[in-house]
Amino acid sequence: MATGKEMDIRQSLRRLALCLALLTSACGAGSGGDTSSAPVQPVSTDQVSKVFALMDVGDSTSVLDSFAARATVDGLAFRTSWRVLEPQDGVYDWTTLDAAFDTVRARGKQLTLHVGVSSIGIPNWLAALGVVMYTYNTPMGVAVTEPLPWDATFLSRYTQFAAALAAHIQARGDTSLLYAVSDGVPVAEMSIVGCQNGILSGGIAYSRANYLNAWKTTVDAHAAAFSTTRLFISAPIAVICIPDNDGKAFYTEVMNHALTKSAQTTAFAADLNAAGSMRLVQVDASIRTRAALAFQMIWSSTNDTQNSMQGTLKEAVCQGIGSGARYFEIYKIDISSSDAAIHDAIQRARAGQPC
Repeated sequence: MATGKEMDIRQSLRRLALCLALLTSACGAGSGGDTSSAPVQPVSTDQVSKVFALMDVGDSTSVLDSFAARATVDGLAFRTSWRVLEPQDGVYDWTTLDAAFDTVRARGKQLTLHVGVSSIGIPNWLAALGVVMYTYNTPMGVAVTEPLPWDATFLSRYTQFAAALAAHIQARGDTSLLYAVSDGVPVAEMSIVGCQNGILSGGIAYSRANYLNAWKTTVDAHAAAFSTTRLFISAPIAVICIPDNDGKAFYTEVMNHALTKSAQTTAFAADLNAAGSMRLVQVDASIRTRAALAFQMIWSSTNDTQNSMQGTLKEAVCQGIGSGARYFEIYKIDISSSDAAIHDAIQRARAGQPC
């Protein structure tokens, strides 16, 4: 299971993203109306819609297997971290990753790989190499430490890690089991939470050019390492550095670059709910006609005490299908729910039929 601190950080980041989006004019009807942009059908590389169970960092092999065994899922969205996979500089520990691949192979499923590099996912040894770090507090009071997004050592070491990761997967013969890999570097979900008015916390000046080049560097690293695999790139919210309203323009530049490197580049939005997706608004029409679209639910529908879903899981799925997506990551608690309405929503997502 995810640690308490990890859950706090995740909730903080998504709550802040929602608050920021509500303050910007580019986010659509943030008060609960439809937050999707005008209907544009993206490229779809799959004829059949897919549902992947969204796993937590640290899930045991038995938990992975229990979800991979379900007929209602096509694979596992496996979350791990750079720190776990490379605990020492140049020393790799693929144990948990191999177990995940062994599980989906045995069950005839696939794996989407999300490697976290923010906060508790950062290897401890990076700082010793002189990587510049900065720290900020989320609205929930959680202190988060990140590498400077364009630090050259940070980017070069991550590029080295991505190559080693891909080589290991290929050597095991698991490439066909890898449905997609996400690029969460240099900043998870692209918007820089610890940046305001052109300054990163700690007094470091924000440089759009440097930040854009950092994204191009990691896109290149993934495209080279995983040349035959779908590359998920998360859309930001409306802002990159508060309050610049640069989300759409910045994402368009990143995606234009990525699409020249990989035809399987996919726009990924990790905030789908019954009102739509604020991140989808940042995906320009020119990108949506060239890249496939994939969604992760903003939260679980079961026990949604914060009303993050703003409606039912079925309504969220209908929003995603209507946007042209044929891939959905759904939280474990919903996948395992006995609620008939939730079960119906999952089946609808797998069918990919408009509502």
